[in-house]
Amino acid sequence: MIGDLISGSETSKLVLIEDSVNVCGRNLLLSYILSLSQRTDEVHLFSYDVRTQDTVETIKSLGIQNVRVHDGSKDLLGWDKSCGLGLHTDVKTYIKKKLSPGTKSIAIVMDTLSPLLTHKSPPFTCRTLHGLAFSADLGSQVQQVVGVIHGDLHDDNSLSLIHHTVTTIHRMVSTVTPDSVFCCNTLHKKISGKVIRIKESFNITEDFRVTDVTEVKQPTRTVTDVQNQLDPAANLPFNLSLSEKEKEARNQLVLPYTYNKERQESVLAKSVGEGKIFYQPDEADDFDEEDPDDDLDI
Repeated sequence: MIGDLISGSETSKLVLIEDSVNVCGRNLLLSYILSLSQRTDEVHLFSYDVRTQDTVETIKSLGIQNVRVHDGSKDLLGWDKSCGLGLHTDVKTYIKKKLSPGTKSIAIVMDTLSPLLTHKSPPFTCRTLHGLAFSADLGSQVQQVVGVIHGDLHDDNSLSLIHHTVTTIHRMVSTVTPDSVFCCNTLHKKISGKVIRIKESFNITEDFRVTDVTEVKQPTRTVTDVQNQLDPAANLPFNLSLSEKEKEARNQLVLPYTYNKERQESVLAKSVGEGKIFYQPDEADDFDEEDPDDDLDI
């Protein structure tokens, strides 16, 4: 799944890479940038993190020419009005001014979304992502928007809003297989509406291509584990189970409205003329002896 998403064979408009201080997602981000540089005319990388400089150096070493870096880490809060990019900047308007003439398709990479989510409200961050991915007035078609977020810096409510906005989530986790360096839980929302959840381990080569993708199967519960579970009816003040003697008595009981073999043969042996209906009224029944149609003039 992760290989199809990176290569573009599986469509995803908004991709979120969620990492933490223990598991970094920057190598996976570079894999996306490499693939997007081959599928689009321009890749616009918005830097809100000082570590993005390492990403920029890696991009230069790979010889990628169509990645344009917009550094917003120098003046995030807009204290120095001379800087052109910060958290206060309208990214969509900024991109319009930076597009090269004749650009037909672009990709947008946000590294990272954590400063935006920290200093701005979560709805503002969601509107920014949605506006970039599905905007029709940029002058170029946006193929994909990829963002990185540090999940351990934010509360669950803020993250849930971002998760609801994006179409794919790669949550980086510690690897569980000795042959793989990276592992992630992927949640992908297909265009058809189907949601795919999968855990995969993989490796990334020196030129940042994803290889050796293997699905990590979740451990299944055995029959022994199920049998060892506590019985919910064990400590009840009344008994819900039956003894062997009680089960035998229940099986021998004949219900009044069931037809066993003997009763069925007895009913079938009777002729039609022998059938009669008897009714014995109860004391509570109220009978009217008068003719109900006596007042009618017929």
